[in-house]
Amino acid sequence: MRKDKIVYSICIGDIQEVAQDELNRKLTEEELKKVIDKMGDYITWYDAISYSFDALELKEAEEDE
Repeated sequence: MRKDKIVYSICIGDIQEVAQDELNRKLTEEELKKVIDKMGDYITWYDAISYSFDALELKEAEEDE
């Protein structure tokens, strides 16, 4: 598999869906820009990958070998 393949992304539609669910409305362009800038502070990609290893019990399999 290619090393530079993107495996997960968040689109504007995803953000607007959460806004609709949480705020009962869509975000304005200005609000979208602010949310997009702030999201990076909360997305811990390293932890998401590591937790996936745990959930799939990949770490335990490695330790047993």
